[in-house]
Amino acid sequence: MANVDRLHAPRVARHEWRALARLVMDSIVAGVVVSIVLALAVFIVTTPAQAAPTDDVRPALYLKAANDARVGSPLLFTDVQMNVSGMVARVRVEQRFVNPTAEWREGVYVFPLPENAAVDHLRMRIGERVIEGRIRERAEARRSYESAKSDGRKASLVEEQRPNMFTTQVANIGPGEEVTVAIEYQQTLRYDEGSFRLRFPLAITPRYTPGASVEPTDRETLRSRATQQAIDADRITPPVADRRDGDVNPVRITVNLDAGFPLTRLASTYHPMRIDERPGHRYVLTLADGPLPAARDFELVWTPDPGAAPGAALFTETLGGKTYALLMALPPTAARETQSRAPREITYVVDTSGSMEGVSIVQAREALLLALDRLQPGDSFNVIEFNSASIALFPAPMPVDHDTFRSAKRFVSGLRARGGTEMLPALKIALAGARDSPMLRQVVFLTDGAVGNEDAILRLIGEQLGDRRLFTVGIGPAPNTFFMTRAAQFGRGSFTFIGDVREVKEKMTALFAKLEHPVLTDIRVDWPTGADVWPRVAPDLYAGEPVFVSAQFNVDAGDGNVAVSGRQDGASWGVLLPVGVNARQPGVGVLWARAKIAALMDAGRRGAAAEEIRAAVVDVALTHHLVSSYTSLVAVDVTPTRPLGSTDTRTAMPGNIPEGLTGFDHLPRTATPASMLLLFGAAALLLAASLAWRVREGSGLRARSASVAA
Repeated sequence: MANVDRLHAPRVARHEWRALARLVMDSIVAGVVVSIVLALAVFIVTTPAQAAPTDDVRPALYLKAANDARVGSPLLFTDVQMNVSGMVARVRVEQRFVNPTAEWREGVYVFPLPENAAVDHLRMRIGERVIEGRIRERAEARRSYESAKSDGRKASLVEEQRPNMFTTQVANIGPGEEVTVAIEYQQTLRYDEGSFRLRFPLAITPRYTPGASVEPTDRETLRSRATQQAIDADRITPPVADRRDGDVNPVRITVNLDAGFPLTRLASTYHPMRIDERPGHRYVLTLADGPLPAARDFELVWTPDPGAAPGAALFTETLGGKTYALLMALPPTAARETQSRAPREITYVVDTSGSMEGVSIVQAREALLLALDRLQPGDSFNVIEFNSASIALFPAPMPVDHDTFRSAKRFVSGLRARGGTEMLPALKIALAGARDSPMLRQVVFLTDGAVGNEDAILRLIGEQLGDRRLFTVGIGPAPNTFFMTRAAQFGRGSFTFIGDVREVKEKMTALFAKLEHPVLTDIRVDWPTGADVWPRVAPDLYAGEPVFVSAQFNVDAGDGNVAVSGRQDGASWGVLLPVGVNARQPGVGVLWARAKIAALMDAGRRGAAAEEIRAAVVDVALTHHLVSSYTSLVAVDVTPTRPLGSTDTRTAMPGNIPEGLTGFDHLPRTATPASMLLLFGAAALLLAASLAWRVREGSGLRARSASVAA
């Protein structure tokens, strides 16, 4: 029997191995077949068909309609005209919607604007007809728009989703037709460290919306479901274009700059510009390479000649018996250069979520490494990273020594982008502990701000800040500047924007100067009697930053002076500005109204009664014709143009993924097609069944072989 066993064993082993080899090969073939089927499904659903270009607008993307059919998206082109004078910019944003399909379409486009933009005008043009928009309470404006849409009339609606994020909807765009929607806004310029900065956001970093999902309200235009913490997530997460389709939504930018004084520097930070200098310190700037894709924020910087740098200015406008005033006063900065600093406790909080992948995480690491190098003996520090979870380097801020410094360097050098953007837990850790301390305590928060629950985070900062100061650093090509500036204001700190890794050293050095030297404190502004002033209390300021305050008062009360005072380096500082001798500036009234609305909304975030805040905001917004959280601009044509019986299909206009970010390459452009999901599921089940059968057959074969061997 032993001899028989020896004779049969090799034959049985060879037979078993051949069977197992067939099992493996069949599994591989099945996997390849399923992969090909899945690839074809993705190709069929996502490959864009080519539509005929209109002028200099790129071809349309093809998106999913309500019935899962592939439909052409209306084309979009944006033209931006900026007129800058003094401290104010007046901007016109013209959006052209072109329908390349044979169907009647509705275009929905979510787009960014500066966080302090006061949007006050809307015009819709169809051919030679121009229709002026009117400001209405939000619900009323929406009803007017939907009524016009159902009647077949052309209409456009502009709504604010966030102070820096708006939505334009255009109804009943006919086959081959073009509709132009132009909005206008006013904003103040940023002046910091001796330079003026004008920013225009061109892209939206996709927002993370924490919390349990709830039922979405608009399945055709959303990218994310609404959540308990961000109930409007479906309105702030527009679809993004697949990188394989190329860039979409080209933009043309023109800036007419009336500087009013000689300049030592005039430059566009991120986009090459053609500069045409005119007499009287005037300049016309256009994009050197023509229209560009809306993929990263635009910034223009100009620096006055040292002898022409502003120290204080008061701009006014008189309307309806009221004087509106905008005050800018710049404290002196020379004393900070020689002053030594006291020891401090500083906590660095860095965003390592998936939205930071690419250029943003590189900038964040570089900025943190520079910050660590500025620590001195006597300081205490900590580093906290957050994505889907929060990780603190130390349980609490630790004194600076050789070991803690080396640990921090290793920790920061190893930071990688991944996961969600759960900010609240990280800030709770950073703001934990005693609310007051004899040591100067600061928190530096590095993030792109790509979240949808801004209000909850701002409330936490207001409640838990204590005696700390919070400084925000906006990272990446398109950070959420509304959230970043508001967080710095709630945290009594300042906001720094880093849009390129080459700026890290310069921008962080300027931030260090603010962190390491005393603020201008006890700021007081004395206005004429009865003035309505916003903000009510001027914030603490760091060296190099100006005081900005807006006021409204009766014309007959404006013959006196405006006095600004404070304390710097232990000494008194002040400036006196006569109201009667000032620069006349159209639009200051709108800026005052925008500042008042912002202050009212902040009061709501701090717990003021919601209905009282709403009533006050609506009153100011309707009086000054402004878009707000509770008011919208709507323009409605009187004549129906869509034929009876036809439908108006909604299409969400996709935006570009911000330039240099790699964490969003596989985001869906719209809601995932149900047919694709069914195909994926069927293919997966087929593969699983095939493998299970093969494994069972292989097990039976091995059992039979073992029996023969026995």
